[in-house]
Amino acid sequence: ALPIWRKNCGAHSLEDLRERLLKGACVYILFPEGTRTRTGEVAPFKPGLGRLVAGTNIPIVPCYLDGTFAALPASRTVPRWKKISARIGKPLLFANTTNDRAGWQSLAATVEEAVRALAT
Repeated sequence: ALPIWRKNCGAHSLEDLRERLLKGACVYILFPEGTRTRTGEVAPFKPGLGRLVAGTNIPIVPCYLDGTFAALPASRTVPRWKKISARIGKPLLFANTTNDRAGWQSLAATVEEAVRALAT
C-alpha cells in the first residue's frame, strides 16, 4: 500500500507512484475523489490521477462501488455491516494525453465520467 497523505504531500509522491507503475506489473486501487463525501454522492475527481498515467500505456479500470456510504459514512469511523457491490468498466488508456495540468484534468474528467456512467 502506498498512501498519499493529504498534507505535506508533494508532487514527488505521485512521481514515485508513477515510476512504480511504469516499472512493472502491479495493481493499485485509487480513490481519486480524495475523501469520503458527507452525502454519499461521487465528488469531483482530483487531477493527480492524470499525473500518474498521462502519456503512458498504464490502463485505468473505472469501478463504481455501491453501498459504501451506507457501510461507512464520513461521520463514522467504524463500518456497519452493509451490502457493497462493485461495477467494473472497461480499461481506459491515455497514452495520447499530454502530461501537463490540462491533460491531467482532462484525464480525471474522463475517468470520472466513466465511473458516473457505471453508477446508473
